[in-house]
Amino acid sequence: MRWYGFLVIFLASVLFCDLLYSVRMDFTTKNALIPETADFPSGELPLMGRDAVLSAQTMPKQPAVLFFFASWCRPCVLELPAVVEASRRHDAPFIRVAVRDAPEKIEKLFEQLGNPYQMVALDKEMNWAKQLDADSLPVAFVLDGRGRIAARIKGFMTREFYMNTLLPYLRGLKNETPL
Repeated sequence: MRWYGFLVIFLASVLFCDLLYSVRMDFTTKNALIPETADFPSGELPLMGRDAVLSAQTMPKQPAVLFFFASWCRPCVLELPAVVEASRRHDAPFIRVAVRDAPEKIEKLFEQLGNPYQMVALDKEMNWAKQLDADSLPVAFVLDGRGRIAARIKGFMTREFYMNTLLPYLRGLKNETPL
């Protein structure tokens, strides 16, 4: 094998490792609710299927969950049935930010598995993902209803995690937030 064969193998390995790093498959839910106080991202994102935008001003004035998600992200797709089931409880609004995703792929996925989100925003340039350091998917943020982020949810959402960890946290925020 000549030297350029090794170069091709090296470059392919680097690209593969970069891909694995950019879409880490994080299935852990242990200690996945991380209290974190942060400002809501600046700017606006277009809403899919609506002539409106998602911004700090258009967010619900109650505790909500902001999911960063992509149809090309395998763990995101695997957690969707648990998110659909949790959304049926109507404990809090679920809002999705689609990271580098195409609306037609999102619609196809929702046709297959259901749409648990009150709003779906498109973050094609990863503006909000970068502001919130949402570098691995799936990741979500709990919003306190007053325009701030109260916690980060890192990892794969399961029914048990929602019922045992996230739901009590949301109920605590509702008791603190004047509605």
